[in-house]
Amino acid sequence: MTSLAVTGATGFLGRHVVRAAVDRGLAVRCLVRPTSDVVALRDFLGSTRWAAVECRVCNLADGASCRSAIRGAGCVVHLAAALRGSTPALFLNTVVPTRVLCRALAEERVPRFVLVSSLAVYGTARMTPGSELDENSPVDPQPHERDPYTYSKVVQERVAREQLAASDTQLVVLRPGVIIGPGRGALSDRIGLKIGSWRLRVTGRRPLPYTYVENCAEAVVQAAVVPLEKDVVCNVLDDRLPTPREVLRACRRAGKQVRTLPVPGWLMHRLCRWYHRYAEWSTRQLPPVLTEYRSRAAWNPLRFTNRRAKQWLQWGPRVPMDEALRRSLAEG
Repeated sequence: MTSLAVTGATGFLGRHVVRAAVDRGLAVRCLVRPTSDVVALRDFLGSTRWAAVECRVCNLADGASCRSAIRGAGCVVHLAAALRGSTPALFLNTVVPTRVLCRALAEERVPRFVLVSSLAVYGTARMTPGSELDENSPVDPQPHERDPYTYSKVVQERVAREQLAASDTQLVVLRPGVIIGPGRGALSDRIGLKIGSWRLRVTGRRPLPYTYVENCAEAVVQAAVVPLEKDVVCNVLDDRLPTPREVLRACRRAGKQVRTLPVPGWLMHRLCRWYHRYAEWSTRQLPPVLTEYRSRAAWNPLRFTNRRAKQWLQWGPRVPMDEALRRSLAEG
């Protein structure tokens, strides 16, 4: 039986990964911080599943703590990462722990490492509108021009490859799209820019790269156990991706008041360009948070595929998108 060590086990995706792994009969070890909400994880899993889980306090910034926590594991799933904050803060809380953990993996000769990254690492701003984004698409060459989160995930992947290159540990990188589900909802910045109580809906008919949290969790568990001959990278996306219009209609059917204003993509890119120029001209009296590069990266109308995840991970989303949206909006 595969022994699975999971970082970030108390997070939104992590708790679903733990539940899916326990349901598969895997031995699960949750690596938690002293401040982690273990009680919430216990309540989420229920008493029967909780009895099959081991929780171990681990400091991911300390090599000795990591080595002790992962010793004997057949696979380590790394979900712990900062989602918000400045570039230095995300580097400290995402990249540095990954470097320390990967060194521990190599030293302990853990057979497999599943790194949960993000679809955000791709250089979508430079892609031709309407083209297909897959695992062969280039990683963003200018992540520092996007946002701290994108930059931290690009560097995190690079660090993992460098640290494990000469080791016996197999690296599996998963790049999920926007993860939706109960407690998080289905609205995201991929739909458009949120200004106060209004949301600018950019190009309403393009597909949104969404994945339902239960489907994504099953892909993570599958990546930990399926036989693989080499290091792999897989995008994790659901079938029949929704459009911004469909998500907003689902919101309204769920009784949620969403005020939207449709904006064509070309106009949104131009508005962001003007905003950035004014921010620079005014010596940054306005924060330079909007640029044309960020706009094109976020709202470039592309096509997405999950072919490789289906083929290599032998995975497929079990919860269809209509049901995923209903569940997400019922509580989100």
